[in-house]
Amino acid sequence: MTGDGSGPARAHRFALADLAEQVEAFLQRWPEARADRRSLAFAGAPGARLRVPLLAPRALAGEALADYKKRLPGQSERSVVLLLQAGAMAVGYWDGDALLHHKAIRRYVVRGHGKAQPLHRKTRGKSRYGARLRLQNWQRLLGETNARLHDYWRDFGAPERVFVAVPVRTLPELLAAEPIPPFARDDARLQRVPMHVHRPDFAELQRVRRWLGMGRLDLPPVGLG
Repeated sequence: MTGDGSGPARAHRFALADLAEQVEAFLQRWPEARADRRSLAFAGAPGARLRVPLLAPRALAGEALADYKKRLPGQSERSVVLLLQAGAMAVGYWDGDALLHHKAIRRYVVRGHGKAQPLHRKTRGKSRYGARLRLQNWQRLLGETNARLHDYWRDFGAPERVFVAVPVRTLPELLAAEPIPPFARDDARLQRVPMHVHRPDFAELQRVRRWLGMGRLDLPPVGLG
């Protein structure tokens, strides 16, 4: 218990399938709730937030929850999830909940002490053969990643959502690789994955996708709601 006699704050996770029910319950309790500036969650009373799953229809900044409710459940969307780290990539294309295709690739681009070659080349002197090989593999991985994305756009159509887990310093290199990706940095479909991602492989791709389909309900401490 806190000093004012109220209990601890409460948090609950829920699946995308339960979004409409969660929205209705939140709306009944906080009818004036509106989306935050990042369009990620609706705020009610202090401590009360409804964070919608990232796979759900996107909220608009400042949108009233009552208006958002009218747009549910929304049309089934096609989405791509891309995970990219030094030496590893995993990508999948979904139509609604159906996984149409996935691909995972690993390349030798990390030195023995774990530093990726693209970063290492910026901090050290002349490259030797091993460094050149790692750099070539890195460029090859970027090209293969973009080529796979182009295949998806061609075979399945341009998706409505593109979720990326790519390090900040790596994204410019991906955008500049040959072939260039089928999206730009300011593409409205592009959305970063706001979670920690482990080394990309198919299992990690599935884990991230499941996380994207989960929402979170934060309730104020007992006695304050």
